[in-house]
Amino acid sequence: MAATSAAAYNLAKKLCQEYEKRKKEEKEMNLKHENTDVHAENNKSEISRKVTEIDYGKHEKTVKELDRQEKEQEYQRKATEAAQWCTLDHEHGPNCKRPPTSCSQDHQKEWQIYERSTEEKIAAAERFRQEGNEAYRKRNFGLAAVHYRKALLHFDYTFAETEDLQNQVDAVKLPCLLNLAACKCQQEDWDEVLTQCRQALEINPRAVKAHYRVGLAYLARDEFELAKDALTSAHEIEPSNPDIAAALKQLKKNMEDYKTRRRDVAKEMLSGKDQVPDVAEQVTAQPADATGAETEEACWIASVLVWAHSGRKRLCFFQNFVRVFYRVLPFCPREGARHASNISGIWNLAVHLGFIGFGCLVSPSQISS
Repeated sequence: MAATSAAAYNLAKKLCQEYEKRKKEEKEMNLKHENTDVHAENNKSEISRKVTEIDYGKHEKTVKELDRQEKEQEYQRKATEAAQWCTLDHEHGPNCKRPPTSCSQDHQKEWQIYERSTEEKIAAAERFRQEGNEAYRKRNFGLAAVHYRKALLHFDYTFAETEDLQNQVDAVKLPCLLNLAACKCQQEDWDEVLTQCRQALEINPRAVKAHYRVGLAYLARDEFELAKDALTSAHEIEPSNPDIAAALKQLKKNMEDYKTRRRDVAKEMLSGKDQVPDVAEQVTAQPADATGAETEEACWIASVLVWAHSGRKRLCFFQNFVRVFYRVLPFCPREGARHASNISGIWNLAVHLGFIGFGCLVSPSQISS
């Protein structure tokens, strides 16, 4: 190992110390330079935001701060909502995804109704019913219907444990159904009327208002037999009810008007003697012993011919004609030549109305007397 003098050692040590000192000074200078550049950039940015004596920079900072607070509040809101349905054990936020097998609708309100006691549900439904009655008295039928539906919603989540509770439920539910049907009568929503009245009749088969409103719905639709059955049932329960009596009277009038209109249509169709000579007399002529039912049936046949000629369901022309042709035969007199003349006349009428081309399928000569 080479030996060195004390002077050489001291010189080397001094040089190392000098190197460390210079290195430290350069590092401090670099840090100072970086801080100076950042400060200068900030000053430049702030100066650029100044116009005259107004400093707009602070307003921009305020806006940014408000945006930040708003985003933070929105994040917290979504996190709170996600915590109600997200089943994962993690910090909830807007990035939480609903399970793929769950329903995307929020059923929190329905769940709240379900968790109430039966007595609370009945009380809430009664409160909505009273609000509906108030709106109905003001003739605000749309709002009244909304209140009645809210009342009925409580019963969708009600399961009475005892017979007494079930009777209490029915005591509120039945008038809600009947009142909702009354609102729909005013709005002429007959499908809804029938739906609500059927539910009411399931609770009380002798609910006269339900039978009455079912009759009104069928009467408005010109379904006379169904209307007659419903109104007759209501009349049997309350024979002295003037509204039911008036509805039965209106039903009778509508039935007579309908028969008259149908007969007039048939006669009007058959009145063109220049176009269809002697056919009108052949079709409308009745046998000597014809009854009222036979006359009505003959008018029905003529009406169907008019209906077919009107252009509805043109693809069914042939089926309509064959059905009418065969049904009209029993009303034709059976005395030889006159019978053949009537059949020929009906056939000619059908051909005149547009059933041309079907003679190859069915002809009068192929029909036995």
